Amino acid sequence: MPRLADFTSRFSHHFEPFGEAAPLRFRQYIEGLAAAKKKNMDRMEEAVPGADEQQLQHFLTNVDWDHRVVMHQVASEVDAVLGGPDTGLILDETAFPKKGKESVGVARQWCGTLGKVENCQVAVFGVLVHGERVGAVDTRLFLPQGWTDDPERCRKAGVPREDQTRKTKADLALEIVTEARERGLRFGWVGFDAFYS
Repeated sequence: MPRLADFTSRFSHHFEPFGEAAPLRFRQYIEGLAAAKKKNMDRMEEAVPGADEQQLQHFLTNVDWDHRVVMHQVASEVDAVLGGPDTGLILDETAFPKKGKESVGVARQWCGTLGKVENCQVAVFGVLVHGERVGAVDTRLFLPQGWTDDPERCRKAGVPREDQTRKTKADLALEIVTEARERGLRFGWVGFDAFYS
């Protein structure tokens, strides 16, 4: 936990503009992800001293923090450790089984985690890899057509207008590569499976 506390303290400033409690909720949420066996607010409340599931839910749902700014800092820190000419940028997707019609991006689609078509969210990830070391530098949530064709559903779920455009997973992967280059991340090659070619 001391290493996790050090990690979260480096990111707390991104949440300070949203009130005195926001940096604390951020730290509690990250600790909950690490400590709770099930990643829901009730289990996080049980696992993290002083945490309250309603306050954590409010933080995630209503605090309008910029996830891209946080991801940029993560990418810079990963690049400082792993970046270089022998480093690769690997692109792949991961699915998260999930039910419900209001969770952003949930639809019946291929869920690699389960090995079948099922209700899930899918995200495309970019990671830097050097030898056996790896670190995430970007992620983009895939929105199926049932979402991008329904602006009202997107609005109710809080999907930013600029993210409501129909994009393939390959489009998202290309955005990851383009942004990594624009931000000066250091890698000598890009790896992906045939799905993205």
